[in-house]
Amino acid sequence: MEYINNELCLGPLKKRLLPLCANYMRPIYVYDLDFISQRFNAMAKALSGVRLFYAVKANPNQQVLQHLKKIGAGADVVSLGEIKRAMESGFSAHDIVYSGVGKTRHEITEALKLGILQINVESLPELERIGAIARSLGKKAAVALRLNPDIDIKTHPYIATGLKDNKFGMELSLIPDLVACLTKYSDSLELVGFSLHLGSMMMEFSGYEEALRKLKPVFVEMQKKFPTLKRFDFGGGLGIFYDRLDLELEESLLRDYAKITKDILSDLNCELQAEPGRWLLAHCGALITEVQYIKKTSAKDFVIVDAGMNHLIRPSLYEAQHLIMPLKKTTETMKVDVVGPICESSDFFAKDITLGQVQEGDFVAIMDSGAYGYSMASQYNMQELPLEICI
Repeated sequence: MEYINNELCLGPLKKRLLPLCANYMRPIYVYDLDFISQRFNAMAKALSGVRLFYAVKANPNQQVLQHLKKIGAGADVVSLGEIKRAMESGFSAHDIVYSGVGKTRHEITEALKLGILQINVESLPELERIGAIARSLGKKAAVALRLNPDIDIKTHPYIATGLKDNKFGMELSLIPDLVACLTKYSDSLELVGFSLHLGSMMMEFSGYEEALRKLKPVFVEMQKKFPTLKRFDFGGGLGIFYDRLDLELEESLLRDYAKITKDILSDLNCELQAEPGRWLLAHCGALITEVQYIKKTSAKDFVIVDAGMNHLIRPSLYEAQHLIMPLKKTTETMKVDVVGPICESSDFFAKDITLGQVQEGDFVAIMDSGAYGYSMASQYNMQELPLEICI
C-alpha cells in the first residue's frame, strides 16, 4: 500500500480506495484480485510441482474463489458449507481436500457421495466412522492421516495445531491402531496420504523441518504396507508481516520454506500438496471504515469507527496488530486508540498508535485483512455485516 496524490492505493497496480466510498453505507471489505494472482504465482513458482489447495476458511468470498480456481488452485475445506461454496464457485469434487476435526455423519456422507478427492482424518473414531459410512454406501473413501508430531513452532497458542495437547491430528503412537482400522475397512477405505499442519503464522522453520524429518520415515514404512499411499500434504501456515509491507522478505522466507520442503521430501515417491490461506490473501484485502467520533478523555483519545470486533476479530482474539491508514494522507498525526461501536471493552483495532490526523466523516483502512476477516465476522449487537467488493 502507498499514497499516490495523497490517496491510499492497494496492491501492485496501485488501485485507489477512496472512490469505493462514494456511496458509503457501511464498512467495506475490498479484495484486490490482481494482488491475489501475484501472490499465488509467487508461491506456485517457489513450490513448483506442489499442488496448492487454497484454505477456504481464510476467505470464502465467491469471486475470490472463482478467481483462485481460474488461476490454478484447488480448495482445502473444513465443512460441508465450504464444500458447497467451493463447488458453487467452480471447483469440482476432485479439486477439494476435506479437513477438520469434527466432521458429522451427514457431512461425511455428502462428501463421499460427491466423490471428494481426499478426506484428511483427524482421529481414530473419525477413521472408523468414515470406513463404516463408506461401506454402507458401497464406496471407497480416499483418506489421508493427519499426524501430530508434537512440535512447537512458536506461534500464538490459539493458532498452534501441532502439539500433543492440541485437538488436531493423531499421535504417532496411534499408528498400529490406524493400521488395524484401515485393514478392517480395506473394502471401504483407501489410504492415499499423510497430512501435516503445525499451525499458523510460521516465520521460522526449524520446527517445521524437524516435523518433516520425523514423519518422512513413517511415511516410507507405511507405503510398504499400503502401496496406495501416494500424497504428502505438508499443510499451510506460512506467516506474513502485519506490522509492515515487506513482500521481498516474505518471498525470501517462502523460498526458504520451499527449499526445506523439497530437500526433505523430494525423494519420496509421492505427490506433494499444500494448503495456503493467509499468505495468499491477507495483504490483498483491507477493511474500510468511517470515523464516527473523535473522543478525548483525560486518559487518552479515541477514534471511534463504525466497524468493530464483529467485523474483524483478530485484534481482540489474537492481539493482532494491523496497520491502520487514513484514505487521505495528512501531515499531522494523533496518538489514539482506534475502537468500534460494540459493547465490549475488547472492541478495539489498535491501542496507543500514531495515526494520520482524521476527523469525523473521514475513512481509514485496516490493512492486511483479506484473510480471517469477513470469514470470522458476526452480527453481534445486531450490527450488519460489511459489504465485500472485489477490484
